Amino acid sequence: MAPAETRVPKQQRSIEKKQRIKDAAIKLMSEKGYHSTSSNEIAKAADVSIGTFYSYFKDKKELYIELVSDIYNIVLEPVDFSTFPEDMSIEDTVYMYISYIFKGHSVMTEFQREIASLSEQSDEFREIEMEHKKEVSEMLIHMLGDYKDQVKVKDLKTASYIILTMVEAVVHDTMFHNKGKNKKAVTQELTAMIVNYLF
Repeated sequence: MAPAETRVPKQQRSIEKKQRIKDAAIKLMSEKGYHSTSSNEIAKAADVSIGTFYSYFKDKKELYIELVSDIYNIVLEPVDFSTFPEDMSIEDTVYMYISYIFKGHSVMTEFQREIASLSEQSDEFREIEMEHKKEVSEMLIHMLGDYKDQVKVKDLKTASYIILTMVEAVVHDTMFHNKGKNKKAVTQELTAMIVNYLF
C-alpha cells in the first residue's frame, strides 16, 4: 500500500532513481498504453522495488500527472511571446509559435499520443491536460492583445481557443498519423490561415 506522503528526492542517487521510474513509465505507457501498464511493471523496468516506487509516487496516476507536466514544460518552454522581438510581424510570430509546437511534439511523440488519446477518452484525464492548456491559452490571449487594434476578431479569449485547438489538431495529426511529413508546408499554410482569420 502506498504511504500517505511521498518524498522529494534531494540526493543525486535518489534523483536518478526517480528519473529511472519516470523513464520506464514513459517507455511502457508509450508501448502498451496507460491502462495496460501497472506500477509493478514500471518498478521492475526501472530496477527498483515497488516500495521505492511508492516512496516517490502515491500511485500510477500521480506519476502520470507529473509526466504530463514534464511534457508540457518541454513543449511550452520556448513558447514565450514576451521573448520574441518587438518588431516581429504577426505572420512570423504565428509561424514561430506553430514551429515550436511542432518541435515540442517531436519529443516523446508516442507518449504524447497516449496523452491525447486518454484526454479524448476520459474527462478525468482531460482535466489533467487542461490545467496546462490554460497556460497556453493565456499566452495566446496576451499575444493577441498586443495586436488588439489591428485584429478583426473582438473576442480574444474565443479566438485563442480556436487557434489553440486548430494548431493542436493539425500538429497531432501530422506527428501522430503522418510521422511529421510536410511539417514546413503545413506550418506555412496553417500560419496563413490563422493570420487571415485574425486580420
